[in-house]
Amino acid sequence: MVKSTFFSRFQEWLSEWDETKTRQVLVVVLAVLVGLLVGLIIDTAMRLLGDFTFPPPPVLNMADEAQLKELYATMPAEAFAIKVFSWALGTLAGGYTAVRVAKMGQFPAWIVGILLYAGYLIGMVGLPVPLWVHIVCPLLVAACAYGAGWLGMYITVQKEIKAQA
Repeated sequence: MVKSTFFSRFQEWLSEWDETKTRQVLVVVLAVLVGLLVGLIIDTAMRLLGDFTFPPPPVLNMADEAQLKELYATMPAEAFAIKVFSWALGTLAGGYTAVRVAKMGQFPAWIVGILLYAGYLIGMVGLPVPLWVHIVCPLLVAACAYGAGWLGMYITVQKEIKAQA
């Protein structure tokens, strides 16, 4: 009995390439891009609300890394909680949007979650962010990406069932 590995199945899938597969790949790529856009818009809007709640000093130069480090060192935990909540909400909205656009499974939400988390991680590097943020952020973003994929597919399937009835 021949064992089927991921690479052998992937190679077989690529060898039988046709227009349908091209269309599927393009739909998933566009769905992920739309999901990223929605996720970043939601994240930015929530962070702006956080800036109204905990406003930075008016003379802060956001391009100066030393001033940013000083600001982050003096920020209260609630301000970081708002950031983490905005990341989670952005991932949930972006992943849900990607799944609803692609209509091909949950994996577009997971891709959006991974890419958004990579962006959040890049933003945290070099800044004095509390340890709990580094622990909670990946767990919360992963849970939101999974939840977005599940919710998006659930609603997609329910709409298809109603359309067939």
